[in-house]
Amino acid sequence: MEKTIPNLENHNPILVDRRLVSSRFCSYATKVIVPQTLEEHLAKCDFVRKRILLSAGLNPMPEIKETEYFVSNEHEYEGIRIFDVIAYVLPGLKLTGNLYLPLEACSEKQVPGILCPHGHWDNGRVHHAPNGGVSMRCFQFARLGFAVFSYDMIGYNDNNDFNHFWSNQLRRKCDLFGVSTFGLQTLNSLKALDFLCKRPEVDSERIGCTGASGGASQTWFLAAIDRRVKVVAPVCMLSSHFQGGCACEEGPLLRVTGLTSFDVVAAIAPRPLMLPAVTGDWTNLNPRYEIPKMKDVYKLYSAENLVEHFYYDDCHNYNKRTRQHIYSFFVRHLMGKEASEIILEEDIPPPSPKLLWHNGEKPIGATEKTISEAIDKLAYAYNKDALVVGEDVEYFKKERREVLRQLLDDGRGEIRDVVYRIFGPVDGWGVEGGKVQPYTLSRRGVGDNLQVIDITSDKYDNNGEITLIIADGTYRDYFADGKKSSVVAAAMTDGKKLRIAELLGSGSNAWQMKYAIRDNQGPEGYSNFSTTFEESYFSMRVHDVITNIVQLREQGFSKINIVAEGTAIPVALAAAALTEVPIAVDLTRVDEAVWDEELNYHPLIKRIGGLAGLLLLNDLSQYEH
Repeated sequence: MEKTIPNLENHNPILVDRRLVSSRFCSYATKVIVPQTLEEHLAKCDFVRKRILLSAGLNPMPEIKETEYFVSNEHEYEGIRIFDVIAYVLPGLKLTGNLYLPLEACSEKQVPGILCPHGHWDNGRVHHAPNGGVSMRCFQFARLGFAVFSYDMIGYNDNNDFNHFWSNQLRRKCDLFGVSTFGLQTLNSLKALDFLCKRPEVDSERIGCTGASGGASQTWFLAAIDRRVKVVAPVCMLSSHFQGGCACEEGPLLRVTGLTSFDVVAAIAPRPLMLPAVTGDWTNLNPRYEIPKMKDVYKLYSAENLVEHFYYDDCHNYNKRTRQHIYSFFVRHLMGKEASEIILEEDIPPPSPKLLWHNGEKPIGATEKTISEAIDKLAYAYNKDALVVGEDVEYFKKERREVLRQLLDDGRGEIRDVVYRIFGPVDGWGVEGGKVQPYTLSRRGVGDNLQVIDITSDKYDNNGEITLIIADGTYRDYFADGKKSSVVAAAMTDGKKLRIAELLGSGSNAWQMKYAIRDNQGPEGYSNFSTTFEESYFSMRVHDVITNIVQLREQGFSKINIVAEGTAIPVALAAAALTEVPIAVDLTRVDEAVWDEELNYHPLIKRIGGLAGLLLLNDLSQYEH
């Protein structure tokens, strides 16, 4: 082989992969795109539902046994019966809260029900202050004749196995398994809805949900995935220039494809929707932007009158003035009664926190021990069935390939019409018995810049077959005296055609990583939720392999075989599973710890079994060498 290897590397910053330097974040101002037809909107609703469930770790759904709800400690307060409620949803996850029932509520005459997620008020479901009265809201709803279930967010009050705010290290570890505050709260919201619908006093066809701030986010996520919620009032939250500032609202991969809070709320259509807004928070532009756009969505159903709103010069709140509007909204839409614009609150104090806490006093908080035990149990519960194939192998593979496709969705659509640029003269670069041709590949409008090298034996008979080598390091390893040059020499002797493709972040592409914009670089990163908004490096690398496969197919290659080793293996396995291209791998130096590496880290990957799951999808049940 020749000793001289031309340099394909150009460290000009202008050539940096644009996927590395483009960043979205919580306060990224988005543009609302209203579907033009009802069919388009219904397809969007389906996408929104699937995306929420995926991010929550609920696709595929973990095995959840029939949940038993324990209702105890009845208290009577000012004409209302208040109960403690606890349910053990999964090992490591409990649902806790209070059920408020009017004294006259009975199974013979069912009443409408309202779920009240509390949001980030200091004292959660027992909170009562001028700007946010959670317990007052529940109490007054019950006084009006509703059955109300107020339940804890993760880490609040009696839901005390976790903290609400997790360290970056814990969140990163748990995201792999699909365990997150967003996911646990979403699952608890579904179970809270189950509980209310199963109560004999409650008419399951008349269920509403309302909360403010983080409670508003819970409200719309639940309503978007479960149409048993018939009437919805997310208070002081909808915005196109702020998407939510807590991990309980920003699940892993939730917004990578561009999903916005507007999209989620729009998926509630055509159910009655109340959207209070104020001048003093991120809902400040609602009257002139989000509300008209939402009405345009509802017009697709001829239901624009079902979008209601009010707007005050006020701060972020769920205060008395706001609550009085909401009482009227639910009375009109769930009770079918005429009501004025507001229903005044009665001048009665809400029940005290001591009455609402399950043991009559503020519960102790989570400890390192309770957190560790709960996480271990949930990681097992969420993933114990990930590799259980069942009798219908083809169905299993089809289902899991679809989940993998969703996990890796970058929002850019199908890869096709790949651009390839031929490098200039390659004089002085050759291999014995063959020819070398470097290219760069890219997708239109993406800004990627993939370096690949095709090597063709002089004996190659143009049979449409090529072997795609996914390099674990640099292309230089395959030339001159490189440690893998024997691979090329053997292929030239056997009359083969090869392509060597480097991966983003490694080999001669490693220099680009210093320009990467990510918020998880330092010990206190993650504040802007990189895994929520931004495509992972692993996903980029998988798409680069798929880009190679698509370009080769577009060039007429009918038989493509992939070979990979080292840290390139999980990338190649994922690409091969999605394209159904044959693959051979050497796993002697790779195990499940590969997901801990920055370039291979990908949230939720354990939901499909990690490395072992990818092997199953490629019909590789054992190591191949």
